[in-house]
Amino acid sequence: MVVTRRGWSFFGAALGLVVGGRMLGLPQLWILATATFALICISAAWTASRRVVIGGERRPTERLQVGGEGRVDLVVVNNGDRTTPTMALTDTFDKGRRSARFLLAPLSPGETARAAYRVPTDRRGRFELGPLNAAITDPFGLAESDQRIIDPTEVLVYPRVHEILPLPELGGDDLDSHAAELRGRPDTGGEFHLLREYNAGDDLRRVHWKATARRSRMMVRQDESKRRAPVLVMLDVRAGAHDRASFELAVEAVASLATALERAHRPFSVMTTTGEELGHLGQRHLATVLDALAVIEPAASERVVPALAGRRATTLAFVTGRARGTDAAALDLMVRAGGGLALITTSGPAAIATRGRRAPLLVEISADRPFSPTWNTAVLAWQRPDRATLHATTRR
Repeated sequence: MVVTRRGWSFFGAALGLVVGGRMLGLPQLWILATATFALICISAAWTASRRVVIGGERRPTERLQVGGEGRVDLVVVNNGDRTTPTMALTDTFDKGRRSARFLLAPLSPGETARAAYRVPTDRRGRFELGPLNAAITDPFGLAESDQRIIDPTEVLVYPRVHEILPLPELGGDDLDSHAAELRGRPDTGGEFHLLREYNAGDDLRRVHWKATARRSRMMVRQDESKRRAPVLVMLDVRAGAHDRASFELAVEAVASLATALERAHRPFSVMTTTGEELGHLGQRHLATVLDALAVIEPAASERVVPALAGRRATTLAFVTGRARGTDAAALDLMVRAGGGLALITTSGPAAIATRGRRAPLLVEISADRPFSPTWNTAVLAWQRPDRATLHATTRR
């Protein structure tokens, strides 16, 4: 329980009445001072006795994203056996610099109330919402009792994801052609290709029973294989390659590439130039990648560690700020023979020398060259038979 600003004003007025009554010898001022002190004490006792048994839940938007709608829903329920008084609810955010305030009408036992507010999503990162406090004030507004209803909740604001075309097939063969551990294993992720007669050794799970009954001989389904070598998306986190604006563009580019690959059912992994693997392979791979991208920051290391460790990929998408002259050798080490490279820069020209490899896909983005149209134009131009110019120059 605390005395409000109005309560302290009344307390000061009561002291003034005491001083005035003593100096002027007027008992009426003493009576008024005593009544004022009594009113403050009664108000404090009233608010202290109005403890309520109330619970609640905070439900932020499942995925907060930069530039998107950041909505938080609040659910408050009266778990006590008597009606609650009128309460003022305050839920803080942005490290306490901002707050959402609501006036909650009296709730009967078991009754539920709902409210919602919006939170700013102008930057990515990890943020704390709450706590949600309920304030009970006496009818005169002289004393206030605060009670915590919901503890703080941490939320992630993900980087902005742009709608882009998936990364094209830049190189590499079907895994079935060179991975012995995959040969003979049924491909459950392919697209239907044709029906053919059963051959000894075929997987019985691929028998097409309707066609078998219709043709009176065993027919099996043959799919066109869709097992492709995983795409490696690499984010350059070297501090010297970025300023703050270009680093945010790079993070958005990586998030967009990962999302497009996920939607296209293409296997991928995301790594930084320090050698850190982002996300965990599994059913929620994209979600864990976005979790890591929400809080990632530039690193002090100026080396491309995966190149030194011998990490090689069939298809590599390298997202950087300013490409350096030494990056060409590092990228050559990371791309397998016959593989492909996509280079995306966010604060400099996208140019790199290749060594006998097919021409890379080069994309230069900036505040004046939005990622989505620039990338899509570059991909479409790269996929045309006459790929004379691969550098995207699309402007707003």
